[in-house]
Amino acid sequence: MHKIRRAVEVLFVLTLAALLMGGVVFVTGQAVALIAGQGAWLTLLNETIKTPMCIAASACAIAGFLLSYKRHQNQEQPQKAEAR
Repeated sequence: MHKIRRAVEVLFVLTLAALLMGGVVFVTGQAVALIAGQGAWLTLLNETIKTPMCIAASACAIAGFLLSYKRHQNQEQPQKAEAR
């Protein structure tokens, strides 16, 4: 069970990193395209980067949801001091 949780953690971190990097590229590209007045660049960014970012966001959200569940750990009850 620990291996599955570790795999979900890795998936979460990788998709989060991909999503953040994709967002930076997407927004920077849009800004450059707007400044340059190139509508074709906006269309290209929308067609190439948007779909992978949505997939990464979905995978990241599902992994984060799964990580919100914690296994029940057996916690011992603290023992009371015995009366003398």
